[in-house]
Amino acid sequence: MHRKMIGALAAAVFALTAVTTVAHAPAAHADAAGRGGDFVPLPSTPAVLDTRSGTGGISTQVGAAATVSFPVLGVGQVPATGVGSVLVRVGLLNPTATTFAELWPDGTARPNITMISAVAGEQISNTAVVKVGANGKIDLYNNAGKTDVVVEVQGYFKAEQGTTGGGFVPLTHSRLIDTRSGLGTTTGTIAAGASRTVTITGSLVPTGSAAAMVNLLVPGAANPGWLSVTPVGGNSRPVFNFEKGSTQSAAVLSLPANGQVTFTNRGPDAINLVVNVEGYWTSSSTQGAGYRQVASRLLNTRSVGTGQPLAANATIDVQVGGTNGLPTRGIAGAHLNLVVTPEDAGYLKAWPVGQAEPSVSVMDFNAGDWRDNSLVLTPGTDGKIRIRNGSSGTIHLIVDLLGWYSNPQAAVPVAQNTRMTAMQAAPVAGATVGTLEYAYVDNAGRVVEGHQSDVDNFGSVQWTVISGNEAFTGQPSLTQLANGKIQVGAQYTDGGDIWADTQTAAGVQTWSPWADFGGSMASPPVTSKLSDGTVVDFAVDADGKLWAYAQTGSVPFWKNLGDQDLVSGISVVQVRDGLRVFGLNGAGSLRSIEYYNDGTLSAWSDLGGFGLSGQPAVVVRPGFLLQVFARSADGTIVTKLANSDGSWPADFQPVGTFVAAGAPAAIMDPALGRLAVVVRGTDNEIYHVWETATGSNTWGDWTKTVAATDPAATDPGVAPYLNSNGQSWMITFRNANGAVRFYDRQLPSA
Repeated sequence: MHRKMIGALAAAVFALTAVTTVAHAPAAHADAAGRGGDFVPLPSTPAVLDTRSGTGGISTQVGAAATVSFPVLGVGQVPATGVGSVLVRVGLLNPTATTFAELWPDGTARPNITMISAVAGEQISNTAVVKVGANGKIDLYNNAGKTDVVVEVQGYFKAEQGTTGGGFVPLTHSRLIDTRSGLGTTTGTIAAGASRTVTITGSLVPTGSAAAMVNLLVPGAANPGWLSVTPVGGNSRPVFNFEKGSTQSAAVLSLPANGQVTFTNRGPDAINLVVNVEGYWTSSSTQGAGYRQVASRLLNTRSVGTGQPLAANATIDVQVGGTNGLPTRGIAGAHLNLVVTPEDAGYLKAWPVGQAEPSVSVMDFNAGDWRDNSLVLTPGTDGKIRIRNGSSGTIHLIVDLLGWYSNPQAAVPVAQNTRMTAMQAAPVAGATVGTLEYAYVDNAGRVVEGHQSDVDNFGSVQWTVISGNEAFTGQPSLTQLANGKIQVGAQYTDGGDIWADTQTAAGVQTWSPWADFGGSMASPPVTSKLSDGTVVDFAVDADGKLWAYAQTGSVPFWKNLGDQDLVSGISVVQVRDGLRVFGLNGAGSLRSIEYYNDGTLSAWSDLGGFGLSGQPAVVVRPGFLLQVFARSADGTIVTKLANSDGSWPADFQPVGTFVAAGAPAAIMDPALGRLAVVVRGTDNEIYHVWETATGSNTWGDWTKTVAATDPAATDPGVAPYLNSNGQSWMITFRNANGAVRFYDRQLPSA
């Protein structure tokens, strides 16, 4: 005899009217995501800090492990408002010890990323992008010895959208000017005190561009010196300090209408000059990519436990996209700073993974001396860049991310009538059962979280909208972190990246600010845990690739698990050795992969089928035997049970002839050990079917779950739980008015 679902309908706490939302195309600004980011180059370069002259309020050298702060906003031509970040040239002049410097917004924690390094006695400069503090100031930290410091603003990035400024356009790193060969100029050195005028625009950099991002190289200098640059018809400014030997430095060249700039050699000897171009800023706020500020260390080969030096002539791939809230697509360029401590003299190259190795380098270095340089580079395959150690000895390498340039991110519409997620938290100290937690995204894009502390009373759920004015889509995920806090994961509508929100403390209904995990997904996240408690989010992108985001390590990132042409709607279950993921491809065939506890992957499995649709449901039977359920092309539910050796039979088996309107949910009754399958019928009522006996894999008749009419607008979800009556499970769904429904399976009385 089939046990029935006894309709224990909890009183609806609230009902929401269904709202249809229409996605609007973003404004055609360079900062299309609406967060600012257009670049405004300055016609002159105001010094905001110069410890030699007292500019910035500091008139002495910066000491070891010392921090100084200085104003930036409102200084010279830097506006007092509307500035998000500034692009600066920072110079360390005659430090008494080998050192490095960091810059960051005043009033915030030091980010532990390097903007410039120098050997004792050098006069060296680099380019960096720094967010300005709320009070208009920037902080600078010097690591060792004493040093004079100069900071000059070359331009700024707007904090909000507008009609001034321009976006960034990346270029394949290419040589534009070389006085040794006469490329782009006359052949021959630039004498001490002499100048050379060159044209930057017209080939790689379009005429009318506002500024160019370049890498300057003075090869084989006999003595230290410096260069100034003057846009023809404009103001001269320092652009590059170089040392004896070969020195490279990133620089920003403001461009006049004719695209010509004049370099002047301020050193004591004749020099050669090489200009490699990395990209340019347009003169239009409707073209190019907007800047997003991030401060994060991506790689340090000296890291304890995981770091090791990079061997001679070896390469290393560095994950950029999919870290620190960055998308996995749509990155026009990442602004990076590379720091090298080498054994022997050599060079670095850097390029997008998946592209040919370039002929140009990004840094030259001397044996034993720290050296760094910043660059802008578009990440390649899976959001990675590749770096080569062009020396005969090992090097240690640091890669710091200063920010990135965002192409417009595709909007994801708010999906209507998506499933609710339910789970039971682990009990807190002194409690016998844990709270019940729920989450759903309503038809307006709001994330609603439900907290039920009285597990015997479904009418006691406390509902909280935790999304503020942000908009999300799809079924959210729920998980409990090691600290006991509940975390909600959801897909953001702007670009499809995955966000997460976490309770401020375990058991409370107050929530921390949302964290952006990045990614560029076409599906909402599905979250599970490895055996060590590591939380892993899974999602599918628009190309059908499956991605995983393990919330662990110093820099979590989205990892590509392979392209199987998957469509939205995956399922994940915990198995003996890791997590098993199931999803359908565009032809309606079932694919599966295992994400092992150590982060490695199995091969993909093809479970067959054709015309299957929706999200598959998976149950783990004793012995970690997996059984999967899916909606077939004719709307009936079919199933496949793995063999005892883990292989799969060739054919799916029908679960009766009932025609479903949506995807199934399936569960093993925690008290009975029998499987049940629940679906939404074509009349939008909820139906279920039981195994005829425990472990039989034979099925009874489909039954309407509730005798009364209670049509669902969403597919049903299921979840096990424990209350004072023992182990049971529930069905959850929402009706056409957005009201939440709960039904629990109740054992008959004795």
